[in-house]
Amino acid sequence: MAYTDRINPVTGIILLHPLTITFVLLTTSYPIHYQIPTQFWFIILSSFILAMIFLLLQIRIGEKVLQYIIFLSDVPLIGAVVYFSRGIESMFPLLYIILIIATASQLYRTGAYIISMATVIFFLGLIIVDIFRTEVPTGLVMQRFYMFSLLFLFTAILSGSLSERYRIRTEEVVKLKLTTEEIIRHLPSGIITIDQGGDIVFTNIKDETVRSHAHLQIAKFLKDPETVVARELVIKERYYFLSCARIPDAQGALGVLQDLTDIKRLEESSRISKQTKMLAELGGSLAHEIRNPLASIKGSLEVISKSANRTIRPFVAMALKESTRLNVIVTDFLNFAQFAPNRLNRVVIGDIISEAVLEAASRFAGKNISVVREDRDFSIMTDPDRMKAALVNILSNAYEASGVGSVVTIKTSSEEKWGVIAIGDEGHGIAKKDLPKIFMPFFTTKKGGTGLGLSISQRIIEAHDGKIEVTSVIGEGTTFRVMLPLA
Repeated sequence: MAYTDRINPVTGIILLHPLTITFVLLTTSYPIHYQIPTQFWFIILSSFILAMIFLLLQIRIGEKVLQYIIFLSDVPLIGAVVYFSRGIESMFPLLYIILIIATASQLYRTGAYIISMATVIFFLGLIIVDIFRTEVPTGLVMQRFYMFSLLFLFTAILSGSLSERYRIRTEEVVKLKLTTEEIIRHLPSGIITIDQGGDIVFTNIKDETVRSHAHLQIAKFLKDPETVVARELVIKERYYFLSCARIPDAQGALGVLQDLTDIKRLEESSRISKQTKMLAELGGSLAHEIRNPLASIKGSLEVISKSANRTIRPFVAMALKESTRLNVIVTDFLNFAQFAPNRLNRVVIGDIISEAVLEAASRFAGKNISVVREDRDFSIMTDPDRMKAALVNILSNAYEASGVGSVVTIKTSSEEKWGVIAIGDEGHGIAKKDLPKIFMPFFTTKKGGTGLGLSISQRIIEAHDGKIEVTSVIGEGTTFRVMLPLA
């Protein structure tokens, strides 16, 4: 803890009191009387004892209450000084004025009024005692009492009013400072101001590299009037836009830095989405145009294969195989173009998964892959055919990545408003650099693949207001996690 944190204002007041009383009594008594009265030593000792008591009370009593106790204890202490220094003729009643002003500085108007009233009452008691103790005429004594009482009350009114104004202005300044600083520090845009010498006066930019680039550009702008007022910056693979302006009176410059990275990415996503949509429409049209001639070609080849001789038959078989593969590609294009659900029904997810498992397993029957299911059924609103197609694509990837005799795990569960389908395999996994690309159309690492399967699945799932995630560990396998809104 810092030293300034330990010495708070109340502690300072406690420590200052005995020192002030000692200084006043010693410096005003010795030059006049050439000796210190014994009573003054008792008063000084009492002030130090009170200071120790207040330090102990500080951990038990609230700050404001303790301040009232400290200042009220000064009233009889100063009274003792007055009593033992010629009483009504003493100059020490002026210490009450200092006390009232000190109270106003800490406890403001209310504190000043309370201490002034306590001072007047205690001073009246001193006057009454002094009347019986001295031979000073009663009229003169009462005159001094009225004079000092009015002085005490006037001091309380004046110092209380001034301290109250000071308190209000201080609170307004603090509030304004906090408000403006908090607003500026939490602005989504970066702010940087520099003086005429190019030094930073204020900035809310925390990143040192970004701040250095912005500082350099705004310094160039301030130095050279021909410098471009606004420009784009690329820092750490992020895009920023810096606007500069001069501050004539301060002879400095202001820069406003905006992070455009998310906007740039949104624009890029929008551009890719438009291109994908156009490609899907084009692919769908072409697929429709290709499918009918392809069916005719395949049918003709089947007829030819029955009557062909042994020399031609292998070539016909190869053509049939390629036409079948071409039909799969065309089907993928059609699915990619027509991913939106046609009709929504309330369906139990276990039924769709069972159909998807049968269809995917039939494609990889030779691998002898086991499927382990942990079903906790839930219902969703879906187009069953579209959803089955999405799951078949994911399962097909899992089968294809798995070795012979491996296990594909399917777990279903529900989390709050979501139904979750987790499909995991024991394959070789997906490289970290490929994970962000696996849902992109036409991206594939498989020989002869179209790269549309996972893209189709993602589009179908998102069309059902769902989402799909993937995690993969090289050498351990991959898990796709499909989340769909519960019906």
